[in-house]
Parts: sequence; structure tokens; C-alpha cells
Amino acid sequence: QPAFDTFDNSNSLFAGYFCSLNEDQTLQEVPTGFDSTSYESNNCELPLLTPCSKAVMSQALKDTFSGFTKEQCRLGIPNNPWLWTEQQVCQWLSWATNEFSLANVNFHQFLMSGQDLCNLGKERFLELAPDYVGDILWEHLEQMIKDSQEKTQDQYVENSHLTSVPHWVNNNSLS
Repeated sequence: QPAFDTFDNSNSLFAGYFCSLNEDQTLQEVPTGFDSTSYESNNCELPLLTPCSKAVMSQALKDTFSGFTKEQCRLGIPNNPWLWTEQQVCQWLSWATNEFSLANVNFHQFLMSGQDLCNLGKERFLELAPDYVGDILWEHLEQMIKDSQEKTQDQYVENSHLTSVPHWVNNNSLS
């Protein structure tokens, strides 16, 4: 401590940037963010989802659901849920209930093809599954549908040069 007491900071490189500490200075209180929150109001304001936070959440879900890819390869289940058989729908449900420790899933409610499953829509799908469990299952199904559509579009774009007519071919040369 004595070494700091004798330090003359007037010629210091940092002079003017840091205030000197006096013993009689009081500590400042750091705001926590709770000061502006009224606990008596019933309005609970949640922070808005930003495009960045949505992307992070979407990536987290993709990572969580990626474990099914191994099961698909092992069992020969197509990536596109629209193409699933009744048995493959049951295999997906079985994997999901084990993976996420989901309870009270009535497999008989979901005895249908992948096409029928995808055609249910969110509301009808959620009616078949228990609360919260249905949301998890629907989110995974929806993600797989979206992924298979994106892959199909990507393949179409990649292969479009194979079906397009070369620029040097005109109507006269085809007749």
C-alpha cells in the first residue's frame, strides 16, 4: 500500500483518464435492470425475438433433432417424411419418445402414412398428442419437412443446367 500512496500520477501516461481514489468516496450502485420492473403489474414483457436469436434457436433445434439422422440411416427411413410408411412413422415416434423422454404418446393415434401425417396440419397433429409432447414432435416433423423441401429445391437448381436448352439452340433448329 505505501508504494501506491507515494505514486505521483500527475506525470503519468494515464493522467486524466482515471480519477484518483479518495477514502471518503462512496461506492456507486450498479443498476441491475430490475429497478425499472414493476412487480405489481400483471403485464409480463418478454424480450422480442430478433432474427439473430431466431437463427440461434433454429440451429439449436436442428442440432437437437440431428440424432434422428443416424436412426434414419440404420432403418432406411427416407429423409422426406411425406414418403414414410406407417411403420416408419412409428419408428420416428419411438425414437422421439425415447430421445426426449416423452410420456403418454398414444402410438395408435399415429397409425398412418407419412403423407397422412404431414397432411394433418399443426392443429390436428397437436390434438393427437399430449400437451407439450405434441409441440416437440410437431417441431421436429416440421423441421424435417422444411429440410427435405430445401434439399429438393437445391437439387433442382443444381440439375437445372441438364434440362435447359443451350443458348445456341433456337426455334428454327428444332423444327
